[in-house]
Amino acid sequence: MDLLEVKIPSESNLQIKHSKILKGPYQMSFDITNKCNFRCLHCFNRSGENFIIKNELTDDEVLDFAKDISQLKLFNFCFCGGEPLLRFELMCEVSEILSKEGTTVSFVSNGYLLNKEKAKILLDNGVTRAQISLDGSNEVSHEKLRRMKGSFKKAVEALKVLKEVGYKDISVAFCPTKWNINELEETFDLCKNLGVKTFRVQPLMILGRAKENVEEILPTPLQYRELVKKIEILKRTYINENIIEWGDPVDHLIRFPNLIEYCSTFASIRADGSIEVSPYLPIIVGNIRKHKFSEYWNKGLPKIWSLPIVKNIANKILSIYDMGKDFSNLPKVWFEKDIEIDIIDDNIFGG
Repeated sequence: MDLLEVKIPSESNLQIKHSKILKGPYQMSFDITNKCNFRCLHCFNRSGENFIIKNELTDDEVLDFAKDISQLKLFNFCFCGGEPLLRFELMCEVSEILSKEGTTVSFVSNGYLLNKEKAKILLDNGVTRAQISLDGSNEVSHEKLRRMKGSFKKAVEALKVLKEVGYKDISVAFCPTKWNINELEETFDLCKNLGVKTFRVQPLMILGRAKENVEEILPTPLQYRELVKKIEILKRTYINENIIEWGDPVDHLIRFPNLIEYCSTFASIRADGSIEVSPYLPIIVGNIRKHKFSEYWNKGLPKIWSLPIVKNIANKILSIYDMGKDFSNLPKVWFEKDIEIDIIDDNIFGG
């Protein structure tokens, strides 16, 4: 690749000035592992099967990373995956390091490995927010997507355990499918009765295994339309509680290159240390095995959405249906090796 393609023009606007004084990102997601005890039909990054699981960061590398970013005083840090609880002890060590510096620590999980003892230990080590996936109001719907017998009961038990040990911020992620989309209200009511603070819904991301199983899973446009109507009704019903959210996985791919291109406050790190522009784009811009994350931040990472190559890739994705397309000049996301640049080694931003 000609690196002239990725250089940006001279800096002058307010966003750039703000990016220069940002000590670190506002929030960060980190795939502590891409190994997983499930093989869900809709997994966008093919956890348990993708090319990263053979090259994940060691415990020592993760702890060095945690010590580095602890000095950046992040607002929120989220353990993602894969299934984060497969590296439970490491989660506890990282959480202790970050929470002592004032960072709010959270995790997302299928809930299968969570019990009261683990939930309490995580809380004691500074993990104060949790999200459990619940994809239906009954075991038939949930387990058809999750492909793990007993997973519905385990997810419900996980939510009960989190409430019992003292978590104040518990959320549920619900993925609409052809067969569960009419269970929205029932699943919402179940979660509300379990003390869930936020019920998050977003359309299917047609990547990874979801792309392979799209015909089986993807709701129709009419089903989505009806779903959004129901969500708006629930929002108005619980207007003072803000308990239900409708997310758009494509939203940041449109907003970031146009509105915060020089001042991004979010960062995402893969289990092998790669720094993603977005989990949904086939491009990485560095690796914390080569340089510390703080060094990448200081060398221009907040301006990553200003790069022409990033803009060109992001501009191809205008809807979830575009996520599932194969572009002749781009790697297949989570199936093929990504485009790799390094903003330090390639001196992308100069200086």
